Amino acid sequence: MNARPNARLRIEVDHLCCVGNAMCLALAPGVFAHNESRQSEVMNPKGGSREDILAAAENCPTGAISVSDADTGETLFP
Repeated sequence: MNARPNARLRIEVDHLCCVGNAMCLALAPGVFAHNESRQSEVMNPKGGSREDILAAAENCPTGAISVSDADTGETLFP
């Protein structure tokens, strides 16, 4: 993976998988929030560091979060 360290990130939450565990809210609280269905939503993709966003995705117990480079489309996680 040759990801650019300052790349704009595209973060997506698959609501068919999200169970509202809130691990992402704990790891990247400036990025994620729960919606009215208690599922995670990306509220501010610039609200956390790249490391925190990737940690949130990696620690999602259902694998509901995907992260890619918004400019190149390169998949960063999973």
